[in-house]
Amino acid sequence: MIPEKRKKSCQGLDKVQEVLERFGVAGDADWMAVVLFVRNLVAEMDLFTESQKAAIQAVVFEQMAVKPLERKHFRRVVNSIQGFLLDNSKVADLRDQLKAEREGATALYSEMSRVVQEIQASSQNRQTSLQRMGQDTEKLITSEGSKTEVVRRFRGMITEMVSHAREEARSWEERAKQMERTASFDPLLSELYSRRALDAQLEAAMERARQDKRPFSLMFLDVDHFKAVNDTFGHMVGDGVLRVLAAIVSAHSTHFKGYPARFGGEELVVLCEDMDEATAVTRAEAIRLDVAGCPFRPQVNGAAPAEPISITVSIGVAQLRPAQTSSDLILAADQAMYAAKTGGRNLVVPHSIVPALRKD
Repeated sequence: MIPEKRKKSCQGLDKVQEVLERFGVAGDADWMAVVLFVRNLVAEMDLFTESQKAAIQAVVFEQMAVKPLERKHFRRVVNSIQGFLLDNSKVADLRDQLKAEREGATALYSEMSRVVQEIQASSQNRQTSLQRMGQDTEKLITSEGSKTEVVRRFRGMITEMVSHAREEARSWEERAKQMERTASFDPLLSELYSRRALDAQLEAAMERARQDKRPFSLMFLDVDHFKAVNDTFGHMVGDGVLRVLAAIVSAHSTHFKGYPARFGGEELVVLCEDMDEATAVTRAEAIRLDVAGCPFRPQVNGAAPAEPISITVSIGVAQLRPAQTSSDLILAADQAMYAAKTGGRNLVVPHSIVPALRKD
């Protein structure tokens, strides 16, 4: 008795073999790999939309239909597949994220370099000031002035030096805060924490929730039809949409002590400590309504459009469960967000009802 899974596998290979024979390349391992890729792997990938999957298959089989089928056609197919993999919105988002990370790291490095140079200069200035003070003190002591006058002038020098030290300390504190902001906040969306800061905060927040036995939830937000905004109005307008969204999410997060961060591209997350899923859904619904009700009038070619651009978001919410990792929690919230997308967009969906939605 042949197991069902193995039987299906054999049937699948038989179909692949039929395709190879039809195109006259039966037994060619390279072409078999191509057919298996476009029929099996691409079909299971969420990297591509259904229309993109159909386009990949069409391009491949169009090349395979050329007679005689030569090696150059195989190279063209490989180049086409590579193009589909690279020219993809998710891959583009990853590139943008890496670019933002590089820009953030470069800005932090430049800031640190300036601080090191200023520390060196400050140290030299303090050394010079101390030497000058020593010389002035020696002159005061050897002068013929009264002791009272000597003490008064010496106290003045000390007071001036302490005042300068305090002012320098305040300046260094401000610089430290600026460096912390450069390291922790997103380069484009300055109201939101960066992905690097998010990863560290998420692990710490989950650990606190487990130790204190308190609920912890995560919101996953995605701008609806964001690609259409970029394609229609340009990336500068798309960046403006993200800034508006960041401002709204940041304002709401301040009220309930959430931790808003940019996950990547147009995807945002909010960490909600001491908050169960039902409460987080209520908070997310308030964010959704504010975003949908916010008129966005960007400058396009020097003028604002007659009608504001409508912006909506789909939000998934998931509560931390026992034994979940940070990746598990993010995936759960992402699945809920995807359910909001497939449910019509501009929705908030808790992860707890996602299995029920799938059954329907």
